Amino acid sequence: MAKERDQQIIEAATSVFLRYGFRRTTMGDIAEAAGISRPALYLRFCNKEKIFEGSMGEFMARTLAEIERGLPERETPLEQLRFAFECWIIQPFLMMQGSPDARDLASCGLAFAEDVKARGFAAFEALLVPILARVPSHAARDAAALAGIARVLAASARGFKAEARDEAELRSMIGTLLELAIQ
Repeated sequence: MAKERDQQIIEAATSVFLRYGFRRTTMGDIAEAAGISRPALYLRFCNKEKIFEGSMGEFMARTLAEIERGLPERETPLEQLRFAFECWIIQPFLMMQGSPDARDLASCGLAFAEDVKARGFAAFEALLVPILARVPSHAARDAAALAGIARVLAASARGFKAEARDEAELRSMIGTLLELAIQ
């Protein structure tokens, strides 16, 4: 029951964070969205940072699961890479663009969330390795080399997300990156 309640709070908080961003969101906003009192919220979570970590972790887990479900529907490594980056980079970028107050989530320069973010990106990179292993020019590479390529792709895309002015530019940069990755 407690896990279910925590999950409900995290889901409610996610919608509030997406609307107001991290900095403008208050514990009162989260409590109201979750349909509980602030004191009840504090009994479950000691602060907004812990709720955000949970929210970010859940979002990343759902996105990774979506990618894993969708990969078998794509035939070529390039199609699979495009799909993975669509889910992991482009869709979150569009969510942030839709809410000016939520842009602080995109930069995620929130030091307390670094561990959650690092675990999520490590899982994403691990998901890319078997895709890259199917690229003919990478077939002879060992797992460590493929993991290195996956790391470069993910880190580059993170930088693109921070630098892109709009969706078209982000899609163009990621498209070029992925074309280079399969050569």
